[in-house]
Amino acid sequence: EIANPECKEKLTLIKQVKKGLNKLYKKLSKAKEVLNKDGRPRQNSQKERVGDAVKEQETRLESLKEEKRNLPEKINVSTLQDYKSFRRIDNEGKYLFDFVTTSVWNARKQMVDWLRPFFNEENELVDLFYAITNCHGWIKCTRNKVIARLEPLQQPKRRLAQEQLCRKLTSLGAKTPSGKRLIIEVGKVPT
Repeated sequence: EIANPECKEKLTLIKQVKKGLNKLYKKLSKAKEVLNKDGRPRQNSQKERVGDAVKEQETRLESLKEEKRNLPEKINVSTLQDYKSFRRIDNEGKYLFDFVTTSVWNARKQMVDWLRPFFNEENELVDLFYAITNCHGWIKCTRNKVIARLEPLQQPKRRLAQEQLCRKLTSLGAKTPSGKRLIIEVGKVPT
């Protein structure tokens, strides 16, 4: 069972009619009574037209309220034609995404911590890490190792920190799934 969508539609219509009625009430209060020479109210005056419109909208409002009262609060979806229920989303994908995101942030924090002893500008440390990771580079594969060479940063202080980080990463002894050793270094274009 779900909340009856027709109830929501009727509620929206009721709100629209009430809003229109409020405008008509204001208009009616501002409309002046126009009289004929003999003192009788004039036919088809603005006040009379607005009054008729108010009566018409009040009748419509009452009929909408009555229709809404007669509608069931909840309905069984099996009675609806061409109804396709929402499929429940499995949270495993979200959990995996959150796990990977957390792992990436933790790895970034760890590498920034490894950079800290080689670069004493604390407020530029994260920027330096991103500068290093965004460097262009080259990859060379041999039978038993994969060499990743990054282009050197221009400032000597930053380049020294970059080289030290690359040495630290190489010293971890990371291997590819095929068993090749991963070597990360800083240098010029390979020939």
